[in-house]
Amino acid sequence: MLNTINIADYVKDGAVHGKIYTDSVIFKMEIDKIFGETWVYVGHESEIANPGDYKTTKIGSQPVIVTRSADSEQINVVFNRCRHRGASVCQNECGNAHVLRCAYHGWTYSNSGKLLGAPFQDGYGEEFNREEMGLLQVPKVDSYRGFIFASLNENVKPLTEHLGNAKPYIDFVADSGPEGIELSAGKHKYFLNANWKFQVENTIDPYHLSFVHKTFFDIVAQRTGEKMKFAKMHKEEKVSDLGNGHSLYELAGDLNIGALPFNLIIFPNLALLGSQVRVIQPVSVERTEVALYPIMLKGASKEVNTQRLRTHEGFYGPAGFGSPDDVEVAFERVKEGLKAKGNEWLVISRGMNREQVDENGIITANSSDEVSTRAIYKEWKRLMEA
Repeated sequence: MLNTINIADYVKDGAVHGKIYTDSVIFKMEIDKIFGETWVYVGHESEIANPGDYKTTKIGSQPVIVTRSADSEQINVVFNRCRHRGASVCQNECGNAHVLRCAYHGWTYSNSGKLLGAPFQDGYGEEFNREEMGLLQVPKVDSYRGFIFASLNENVKPLTEHLGNAKPYIDFVADSGPEGIELSAGKHKYFLNANWKFQVENTIDPYHLSFVHKTFFDIVAQRTGEKMKFAKMHKEEKVSDLGNGHSLYELAGDLNIGALPFNLIIFPNLALLGSQVRVIQPVSVERTEVALYPIMLKGASKEVNTQRLRTHEGFYGPAGFGSPDDVEVAFERVKEGLKAKGNEWLVISRGMNREQVDENGIITANSSDEVSTRAIYKEWKRLMEA
């Protein structure tokens, strides 16, 4: 079935086909060819700061455990599957444990995945080799400035090469606090009854701000006495294609509703914006989990971090303006509209006539242009056809 899909039929210059958001076969290919082949963000080192700390997450559809070894500072990413009968070993989203024990038959593993014990082991005979029965390791694990990535592809290119032109912006985030940053404030999450790529696209789409978030900006204008001049803003601001599917939107001062002066996408599942780390997890072709982790400034005062939380909640929280508006208009309504018959192609060509390319190959255009969306689908197409 997969061999019948010709990806070139679904992406062309300045447009993508509506089926890339609704076709279950294409979704299966994405899980295999994107989340199964490139680097995927799995967590921040501050989430597993202490020996024995762990968190559970997924790489595509595969459940994994991210741990810090109890006897060292080693970071491990292992598949969350007991080697005996396949049950998931960890059920909690995070915690601290000296050992990881499967609840089904009691097989016990170290934080690094080594099998420590199998009850009534004499029943397996002398050929049973405990050294070979530990939790399987994800083939590649690496971190950059505290951000942990993993890949199911043994031959994936080095992480620093994958991050490429995005590294200076990750550096900016990592150096935001007097002593760095930490994701110590927990998270809130929401589910979309829509495709995961909608959320990735919308993270860097300034074109929609004056329409979807009009109420927010009207309230800001009432409070400040200054109306937002979007036409002027779009001419002065830039959106950039950083390569490898990553893209950047550099915000104007009036729009800096959090700590960061930019929105950044690290393809395929990580975004840094406002004062949050945003993680996008595909569940099915029309179901997506989004987790938002407020970024706390390590070494800053309690008052500073509290204000960051309140600002984050005001726009991105469940009772805020940003996320609820996006879920309704940018995700649910597009999903509904795609059911209607008509031209099957979605236009992403805005600004193609005024792109500029610098000496590093970074493509830039006005902030109302769809450079970032085209950046996503260049890498999407490359991986899907690989």
